[in-house]
Amino acid sequence: MISVSYILLCGQFVLLLSVILLYCLEGSHSQNSSGTNLSAATSSPFPGQGATAVPISEQLDTVKDGGLADNSTEWLEYRPASPVVLCSYLPDEFIYCQEPVDHAGNYSAFQETGHGCVGWGGQTQKEVNHTQVICTALDDIECAGPRDFLRGNVPCIKTLNR
Repeated sequence: MISVSYILLCGQFVLLLSVILLYCLEGSHSQNSSGTNLSAATSSPFPGQGATAVPISEQLDTVKDGGLADNSTEWLEYRPASPVVLCSYLPDEFIYCQEPVDHAGNYSAFQETGHGCVGWGGQTQKEVNHTQVICTALDDIECAGPRDFLRGNVPCIKTLNR
């Protein structure tokens, strides 16, 4: 008869082997990895953090998920094991968001950009339209991915500053 302690010991051994196997692979088969080795081209500004700077020429090819490419700055490649988070995941304290774009009733302009307000206000909450706004990570915040991105479910209302 096999005792419980032998079963637990075998389970720990299997876990150890799977961790070693995953460490050896280093995410080479993950969805976030690419066919090119970007770490050889440039190095991280902080050693050991696992993020590398992506050349500007390669940024346009890697922008996904509605991100807005900003060609004036370099941004870091996202690696899941790195402490550097995606810019779009930053809390509100570390980003600046613009006001919603006013399309002034032009629905085709709204369809082109994919964000902005066609109409403003409403009598009830159900009548108020909501949209995404363009947000930018603050200058001294280190984050991966494009620094300009769409975020939120901002109501299309105008307030008077009195």
